[in-house]
Amino acid sequence: MKRIIIDIDIQNILDIIKKRKGRLSALFAKYLIKEDTIREEVERRVVDEIQKGVEMNLKIRLHQEGIKARVNIRQENPPTSHIGQTSQ
Repeated sequence: MKRIIIDIDIQNILDIIKKRKGRLSALFAKYLIKEDTIREEVERRVVDEIQKGVEMNLKIRLHQEGIKARVNIRQENPPTSHIGQTSQ
């Protein structure tokens, strides 16, 4: 089985919030919410949209080419690093 792995690291989180929710929301997000929390939410939404697009387009293209295949598209979070932590 072959796999395609896509890593996404969004660089302009606050710009995205400004565009979608307005400047006031971006200002609140910048000062009141942890950046990691904002990043996780934006990345989750972007990945959801990418997944929907890939699923829809892939099914159409495979059908057009007469290809029968099982395709499993899922989201996984990368493992967190435990460097410097000791287990008890």
